[in-house]
Amino acid sequence: MNPILQYEQGYITFSVLESKLWDFGPNAIFEVGEKCFCFYCNRSNGFTDCDYYILNYGSGLNDKYEWYCE
Repeated sequence: MNPILQYEQGYITFSVLESKLWDFGPNAIFEVGEKCFCFYCNRSNGFTDCDYYILNYGSGLNDKYEWYCE
């Protein structure tokens, strides 16, 4: 299972995800989407305080959407 999906489902902590992010290959990025991967890279570098990447209902990986946090 993809480490981002493991983190979002609560199987691993963010610190474990953070160490695995830098070993992601193109297939793993394609599985979750480029914007989702970029969000977690920004999260690990401290550019955002949000914990999770949230899609708008009904949007797909290729749709134009923005992430948000509450």
